[in-house]
Amino acid sequence: MILRLAATLLLSCGLAFGEPVSFTAPQRAQDFDAMARAVEKDYVYLASRDGWRRSREAWRKKALAATTPLAFALALEGALRELRDDHVFLRVQGFTLERRVPAGTDVWASWTGSRATIDAVRPSSVADVAGLHPGQQIVSVQGVPVERVVRELVGGSANPAARDWALRHVMAGPRDGSYFVGVREEGSDARPRQYEVVRTAVPEGNGTPLLARKIGEARDIAYIRLRNNLGDEGVVMHFDAALQQMRETRAMILDLRSTESGGSEAVVRAILGRFVEKESPWQVREGRGKARTTDVVAPRGPFAFRGPLVVLVDRWTAAEGEALAAGLDAVANATLVGTSMAGLRGVRREVTLPQTGWVVAFPAERALHVNGKSRESLRPDVEVDLVHPSGGPGDPILYQGLKHLTK
Repeated sequence: MILRLAATLLLSCGLAFGEPVSFTAPQRAQDFDAMARAVEKDYVYLASRDGWRRSREAWRKKALAATTPLAFALALEGALRELRDDHVFLRVQGFTLERRVPAGTDVWASWTGSRATIDAVRPSSVADVAGLHPGQQIVSVQGVPVERVVRELVGGSANPAARDWALRHVMAGPRDGSYFVGVREEGSDARPRQYEVVRTAVPEGNGTPLLARKIGEARDIAYIRLRNNLGDEGVVMHFDAALQQMRETRAMILDLRSTESGGSEAVVRAILGRFVEKESPWQVREGRGKARTTDVVAPRGPFAFRGPLVVLVDRWTAAEGEALAAGLDAVANATLVGTSMAGLRGVRREVTLPQTGWVVAFPAERALHVNGKSRESLRPDVEVDLVHPSGGPGDPILYQGLKHLTK
């Protein structure tokens, strides 16, 4: 499955499946070793240098024996996959080989003992349209028992975190085409039902950078939803305009449930700057063997929004989206409402490989809340149960956010 998905992507990048590699074995070795050294030196979550050396060695042999770009890329990706970290990835000519989690998946799932359960489904996604929903038990993928598929991906590892990681990658599906998921409804022993999920490699349109409106019975609550563009500095201008338009509202709901990929710390700082009246610590960073550094944000713009602030989060609040949520918790006393976030660990660094120019990304610093706790352990103040939501049909997370502001 992994090989087929990667082949589809590399073909779309112009790297033909059977095209011979244009660089020599010594050059391939140079790229592989550059990747391996960078991870060993700076990957802040590396549990064991010896373990990393052992796990990557078989992939190095495959890299040196590679006769196509696909085979070489898969060898690099295979070594990185041993880290079981969704903030670690290889980018080939601007693309990643596999669907990244959470940006490339519509389903968040986890294991409870021997049961694989859907915890969340991205609203209005292809998985949602197909009929998948929180609470369903995953029985099979493409007709193969899900336990077997996951076991093959993690090499039989019984580590719970590794099994959850593998399950979510399996549920991401192909980059282009359909796949079938067999599920049982919660509490049912009936025969599993097959759902077809149709994926497409065509990227979604950029759309508007944010949605802003006044909500609530008195239209006195500002609602701003950022749309996965924390890497686009242009969103700051749109955010400032929305804030000016809703300056007189008594409270705000900032929706970060569409910030699932990448982002820029500069954008995060700029948004945070509209919620402080003096320089304030918002994040702590810690590299391997280095002292902790506290990052401070300064006021920006003609005024600071100081009313009650609710921040909506879920499994598709990731990377800089998580940084923004944690920062607002620190500097603006925000109330986080929703589910746990993606849990992408650390502050990412990118290394360009010398021969191919491909990019390896991994966290080189730990990211901590100003209270000293790891950012990935931050949980909402108001947790929403998506399997058994309250408040009737609609958006249970937004419902709880509004409920909190109207107490």
